[in-house]
Amino acid sequence: MALLRLIRHAATAALLLAVAGCAGLSNKRGIDGSPASESFEMAARVAVRYGTDGYTGSLRWRHRNERDSVELYAPVGTLYARLERDASGSWMETADGKRFEDHDAGALSRRVLGWELPLDSLPYWVFTRPAPGPAPLRTDVSPEGRPTLLVQGGWQVRYQAYFENKALVLPERLELERPGLKVKLIVSRWAEPGAWGR
Repeated sequence: MALLRLIRHAATAALLLAVAGCAGLSNKRGIDGSPASESFEMAARVAVRYGTDGYTGSLRWRHRNERDSVELYAPVGTLYARLERDASGSWMETADGKRFEDHDAGALSRRVLGWELPLDSLPYWVFTRPAPGPAPLRTDVSPEGRPTLLVQGGWQVRYQAYFENKALVLPERLELERPGLKVKLIVSRWAEPGAWGR
């Protein structure tokens, strides 16, 4: 998969620049409507380190009733890969038109991208909630009562900044880490379903 290797090498070179530039999200829209963990849309920048490789870019994520669609974009804005998941399994299409399938979305992303996107647990974690399954090993909360750390399923999820919109408080910056892998998400927009066209 020469195209994916080329994008990975270019992304590794841009990783430090992209992470350093994350503070410059001046046009972020914040929170639109009332997104909930059962049904939401999210736009974010992504910076990933895995082994000696890396990926930087952006994503658009739509989650509705146990169905997910995640579009990953290269730093130049072109589609890198699309990951879909529902009750029947998961599948991924890459920029070169290839299609891959697996029952588990995390295993599929690890096989195709080289790094794992824990899509089974992530809809809960991004709302600062433990995912179903084994209880968290640790949860830390700030003096203001906001989660700062969640450790579950071999992952550490750190919440570094939040959006505030009336009664809604949702993560703006978070890091997911496990041995050999760190995924940083800088959210530019939370929205209720169907908001992309607004």
